[in-house]
Amino acid sequence: MEKKDSYDSKLSQARGLASQLGMFAEENDIPKDLWDKLEATIYDFYQISNDR
Repeated sequence: MEKKDSYDSKLSQARGLASQLGMFAEENDIPKDLWDKLEATIYDFYQISNDR
């Protein structure tokens, strides 16, 4: 159960960060391919899957 809680916590943190940076990218016209790479890097950093 502890491992599941840890995964859920990491997933929540990654999604929160990706959401905040996504708004920044949208407001500042960051190219989609660059944003996609940044989002993938966020999920890699937290060592979780980006399955939605």
